[in-house]
Formats: sequence, C-alpha cells, structure tokens
Amino acid sequence: MVQKEKTLEAPQVDGEPSPSPVSGEACAEAPGPVEESGIGVEPTGHRKFISGVVEGFYGRPWTMEQRKELFRRQQKWGLNTYLYAPKDDYKHRMFWRELYSVEEAEQLMTLIGAAKEHGIEFIYAISPGLDITFSNQKEVSALKRKLDQVSHFGCKSFALLFDDIDHNMCPADKEVFSSFAHAQVSITNEIYQYLGEPETFLFCPTEYCGTFCYPSVSQSPYLHTVGEKLLPGIDVLWTGPKVVSKDITVESIEEVSKILKRAPVIWDNIHANDYDQKRLFLGPYKGRSTELIPRLKGVLTNPNCEFESNFVAIHTLATWYKSNMNGVRKDVVMSRQVPQSGAKSTAIDVSSMAAPSLCSSTTVTTVFQQPIMSPAMPPLCLDPLSHPMVEKKDSDEEPMEMVVEKQDEPEPEAEADPEEKHVGPILADKMAEDLKPMDTDKESLAESKSPEESLQEDSGSDIAPMQTDDQLKQMPQTFDVFVPGPNEKPLFTAEPLTLEDLSLLAELFYLPYEHGPKAMQMLKEFNWLRANSSVVSVNCKRKETEKVAEWQSRAEKFEEMCCSVIHMFTRLSNSANRTILYDLYPYIWDIKSIISMVKSFVQWLGCRSQSSAQFLRGDQEPWAFRGGLAGEFQRLLPIDGANDLFYQPPPSMPTSKIYSIRPYFPKDEVAVYKICKEMYCEGMEDIPFTDDDPDLIGDRLVGGLLTLSSDYGFVLEDDEGICGYALGTVDVKPFIKKCKLSWIPFMQEKYHKPDCEKDLTEAEKMMLSFHEEEEGLPDSFLSNFPSLIKVDIHAKVTDPSVAKSMMGCLLSSLKANGSHGAFCKVRQTDKRMLDFYSKLGCFEVAKMEGFPKDVIIMGRSL
Repeated sequence: MVQKEKTLEAPQVDGEPSPSPVSGEACAEAPGPVEESGIGVEPTGHRKFISGVVEGFYGRPWTMEQRKELFRRQQKWGLNTYLYAPKDDYKHRMFWRELYSVEEAEQLMTLIGAAKEHGIEFIYAISPGLDITFSNQKEVSALKRKLDQVSHFGCKSFALLFDDIDHNMCPADKEVFSSFAHAQVSITNEIYQYLGEPETFLFCPTEYCGTFCYPSVSQSPYLHTVGEKLLPGIDVLWTGPKVVSKDITVESIEEVSKILKRAPVIWDNIHANDYDQKRLFLGPYKGRSTELIPRLKGVLTNPNCEFESNFVAIHTLATWYKSNMNGVRKDVVMSRQVPQSGAKSTAIDVSSMAAPSLCSSTTVTTVFQQPIMSPAMPPLCLDPLSHPMVEKKDSDEEPMEMVVEKQDEPEPEAEADPEEKHVGPILADKMAEDLKPMDTDKESLAESKSPEESLQEDSGSDIAPMQTDDQLKQMPQTFDVFVPGPNEKPLFTAEPLTLEDLSLLAELFYLPYEHGPKAMQMLKEFNWLRANSSVVSVNCKRKETEKVAEWQSRAEKFEEMCCSVIHMFTRLSNSANRTILYDLYPYIWDIKSIISMVKSFVQWLGCRSQSSAQFLRGDQEPWAFRGGLAGEFQRLLPIDGANDLFYQPPPSMPTSKIYSIRPYFPKDEVAVYKICKEMYCEGMEDIPFTDDDPDLIGDRLVGGLLTLSSDYGFVLEDDEGICGYALGTVDVKPFIKKCKLSWIPFMQEKYHKPDCEKDLTEAEKMMLSFHEEEEGLPDSFLSNFPSLIKVDIHAKVTDPSVAKSMMGCLLSSLKANGSHGAFCKVRQTDKRMLDFYSKLGCFEVAKMEGFPKDVIIMGRSL
C-alpha cells in the first residue's frame, strides 16, 4: 500500500495471477447500475461484483501456504477474488520483464489451481510503470510475453497497475503521446485486446485517490482521459478520497464514476499497515456505507502485512458485502454506535469482532509441521461455557446470516448487545478449528521482524522472489525442536487467553483513524492525570482532600488498565499458537514497553511531582500521528522527542519475562546498595573492598541521591526483586549545597580520614573523597546540563529495552520539573558504564576548564 518513507498520503496497489474462470458460486451477482451515476452495464442489468483480497503491500509477501489458507477462508465467507500484487515480488514490479523460472511457474500454477478449487478468481497484476517506455514496441512485446506466460499457467484475469510512479514521460514517449494518461490508456487497451478481452481486467491509474487528482477529481484531465479513452470492458481501481480513506461516501463514488464512465473497484487500504511499523489494524471494516455496493464494481481489501492478523479485516468485509449483496437495502448499521457523519457514511462497527482473529485456537496453516512444544500439551482455547456469548456452531459459511435477519426488526434498540451478536459466530468459528503445530525456523521467525529488516536480510540471499516449497525446506533451523520425554514437562505451560485479552488487543490496534474504546479511555485518563497532577504534588501548599482522593482513585484505575495490557502481553506470549504470536509479537512488545513506562510515570506523578510540572504539548487527534497508540503515549510524556529511548526492538525469540519500574522508597535502600556494590566490582579480579565497610560503595556513589533527592528515584524489579535503579536530581547546584550541609558531615563522621602519607587502598581513597573538597563543574556547563543522573542495572538483566525504559522514566520526571539537560560522571577506566550510557543516548562532553581530571562527563539534552 504505502511506502514506508512516505506519509499517510502515499498509496499502494498491485496484483498477480488469476486462475481460469471461477464457478458460478464464486461469482456473486451485484445489482445493476444506479441511474443517477450514469454507469452503463450489460443488457441483463446485472454484473459480477468483485469482492475479496489484494495482496498489494510493501514488505515480505505472504507464503504460498498462507495464500491457500486465504482461499479457504474466502470461499467460506462468500468472497470471490484474490488480486496478486505484492510490491516486493520483484518480477511483479521492479523486474517485470523477467519471465518466471520453471520452479516459480510450478508454484504459480499450483496457486492458481488452488484458487480455482475454492471458487476464487485469481487476478494476476503486473506493475511496469517504474521504467516502461510506452512508445517502444519491444517494451510492449516484453509485457505481452510475460502475460502470455502467466496465461499458460491457467490465469484468465489480469490487472495493469500504474500506481506510485513518476508522472513525467521520457522524451521518446512525449513525441508519441499527448499526455501520460494517453500513454497508459493506449498500452492498457492494447494489452486488453491482445489477451482476448478477458472478463476481468483491472487498471490502476496513477491518480488513484481524490488527493492525487489535480486539480480535483471532477477537473482532472488525467481522469477525464481515462474515462473517455479506456475501453469499457476494463475496470478501474480507486482507493477513495485518500490513499487510506477513513470514509468513502456515496457522493464521492458517484462523482468519480461520472468521470470514469464506469463504477470503480475499490482497492481499500483501511487495514493496510505497511506505512508504519508500529501499527497493526485489528478493527472491523467500517466507514463505508452499504449503499455503496450497488454503485461499485467491487471491493478488494489490501490488509495488514501480517497474514494471521487479518481474520477480522477480511471477515467483516464479507459481512459488509453480504448485508446488501442484492443492492436493495438502505445502509445497514450493525452497531449501536452513533453514525460517523451523515446518514450514508455509517457501516459495520463491532469493536470486539477483532478478538476472534487472535484466538489461540485458530488454525495454524504453514509449510512447517514439526511441533515446537509437546504434542501432548492441551490446546489453548477459551471455554465456550464460561462465555454465554459464544455460540457453538459453524457460522463462517454465512457471516451475515443472522445479522441480515436482525436488520428487518423494527426496533433495533431492543436487540441484544451487538458485541454478543457478532463476536459469538466469529469466535465460535475460530474455536471450532483444530490447532496445528508449527516449526519456528528462519522463515517463520523472520515474519516477526519489520518489513525493512526482512528486506535487508533477504537482499543478500539467493532465494527467489517467489519462494518455493523446496527452498523453504532447505532453510536451516534456528534451533533443535524440543520434544519432552515421558517424565519431562513441556517448555512452558500456556496460560489461557481470555476474551477480555483479545478485545483489549483489538482496541489497542484498531483502525488508522481511531483507537478502540479502551485505548481512548487510557489516553483520556493519562491526559487528565497529567493535567491535574498539581493536586498531589509534593510542594502543594493546600491539598484538597476530595481532589487528592479523586486523583489517586483515577490513577489506581489507570494502573489497572496498564496492568491488563501487560497481562495480555504475558498470556499472548505464552500462547500455544506460535504462528499468530510471531505475527503479533513486535506490536504487543512495543505497546507493552510504552505502557510500562507510562504506568511508572503516573506512579511518580502521584507521589513525587512538583506543582510546577510542565507538559508542553496540546491535545491533537489521537490518530493523527505515526506510531499508533504507542506513539500517542510517547507524545504525552515529557521526553516525547527522545525517539532513541522509545525504539525498543523485540528480542529475536518471544519471551513473556516482565520487568516493572516504580518510584524508589526508603525500604529499597539496602537492595540498591547491594546492586551498586556488585556492579562496581563487576569484572575486578581482586575485590579491593572488605566487609568491614559494606556500605562504602553505596554511600559514595548513590547515598547522597537516595537521601536528598529521592523524589527522582526509580527501581527496576523482576520476579526475584530489585535488579536496577535510576537516580537523579533536577538541579545539581542546590543538591551539592545540601550535601555539604548534611550528607558530607555525616559521612566524614562515619568514615575517618585515612593517613595520606602511605599508599592508599581503593577503599581508603573512596573514604578520603568525603574529606576532600569536590571540584564543582563550571556554570557554563551546568546552564545546559543542570541535572545529575545515575543509572545502573544488574548484569543478570539481558533485555536491553529495560535500561531505555528506566532512563525514559528518570528523564521524564526531570523534564516535567523543568530540567533541559542531564549529565553523569563515569570513571575513565569503567568501559562498561561508558558503553552503557552511550547506548542510552549520552555523549561525552568535551573537556572544559574546571572539569575533574579522573572522570568523564557524559551529557544528554532533554
């Protein structure tokens, strides 16, 4: 759909081979043309309505087995078309002239046969627009030769795509064609006639959405040329008002239909996620009135890159289409939610329909059949008896059956809860399927990576663009499969996912222009807690009991919501269905990480913030930015611009290990001292400290901060206890004065000054430092970096994202109270800490007059 480098306004479209004509069952009839749109149709007054899926995104294409599974689902749900157009199959787009190899040809023929077997029309799309010379007959012949080859595979339906290309023609084309549109239409008409005018032939224009039309849809010379010159048997693809359209109205379709002189086929990017690696869309198909159906030639959804995440997107498209497949109904509203804007723009809106797509008992269809866990492990499945809304019947054959009946009832307000009505059939459908094992080899694991990482990895391999079964079998396994013996336990016990987990997951990753209700509630509550934090600030002079109680109550509920996200992450990470997990893991890891940081920050606000806490950002639409919900929470934290701290790639293998970050309390001092000592001595062959002074290292390195600046302290915990800390002070100048008045005298009394005449041990040098005047840093430096920080994590913590979260919490607290820069001191010989702080975005500050000679100063702007 949209290239990653582009903004939301960038599109995508492409297609692939299509098998021989599909059966009558697959070719659902759509109503005749709508008179006011002026669209001509066959004498019968009826035409086939194209409905299905386009694989047209940027990123790793789906596997052959996934496509076959897609055909199975489409057949059950009443969809009839698959358009093959993956942007990163280089023989589809970049190297379109190259013929398929024998091995690739066999795969395509098998795939076309599978589509035909399930009654799915297979459309092969080719995208030559990047570099074709329209006036060169050799180029036209190369295109014909390529499509001839695909025709011999059994494909009868085709598409020519000219999306996402430069509008400028080469000099040779300018001499032959009067415009870019004329060049495209000329070659499209020629190819269409050369192929015998196939029943289904699609054309994707370069101006394929309203925002791309210059100067407008109605006045676009390009679209007018397409409408007037393109042969009437060729259908035109259209994405709506935008590349990713929130709503597609009847009026907008009538407008473009009038210009194109035909009803368009919608290439719908509502669930496409290839333009933002942090976003996934698990919400329903909505924002398209069912009154559009008689005004369209078809609808193809271009869904998420991750195949297993598309159950809801595709199922709800089928539900939408079947609700008005005869074209006689007014708009079918399948929810009690308030319509979007205008009576005609509403459509399906069932927030919890996404849940079943993630049910852990979903069928796992894959080329890898060796189990990763014990075959004896009970399949992870929701108990239908514990959820009355789950109906134990196979309803995926007719997803709209019960909905259509309900629509005719005169009082929809009296109907049962819409969530119960729609979630039940879908969930029951998924629960009825058997869980199949999956092998986690290189190919499967790669699906959990971002498209960019996958492309970088693939670019150096010699695997063909269209992966074949033999090549997949030759891939080495990452690790040996564990099969427990008679007396051995499985690798882990799968903790059952709940319906609430799945509903929450869908609402966290809902749709491009809106979050689900729970996600919106979390954003709203965090905004309120930030805005009203002054009532619980440590320096609030007059604390109003009622307001404090309200803040604390709402903070507690917000923390519960955060915990529900973390618990969902844990249960999903332990799911027996690893296929779905690998597709979802990067996304749930990302949201878990940011929610954990936000939760810690709210805890700090409740007990340590000052009434002067500043939050400089205004309230924008929560769906208006890159990054989805995680990005919204990032922008609400004081350090929203510290992107490096929020970039926390998931581990190569999924883990459910959870760390929590919370404010420091006096009872934590012993544990912090212990970590401080262990990490200071890390790597030393001979520990230069005895047990005579067990607190010496802690007193010297963190004692002052814990005693005099605990308001800016955080600790890291795992299931065994505290394993890290992050400490700081917002302004080092007054902090040093406090140390000289109270902390240093106490230390001088605790540790007597050693005899300087003899060689001192490391411990004695540390004791001596309490009795010597510490060099102060120059004001010119402190004006830019006023805050002192100290962060460390135990060596047993191997998750690199934890340190970033700790630093994020600490810097957020400092910036909220007015700091604009922080620094830390590191011993010149301490390579570990130099590397540690460097990875957290700190840089070595050039030495200035007044800097201590034996330490390195590292800073970070806020």
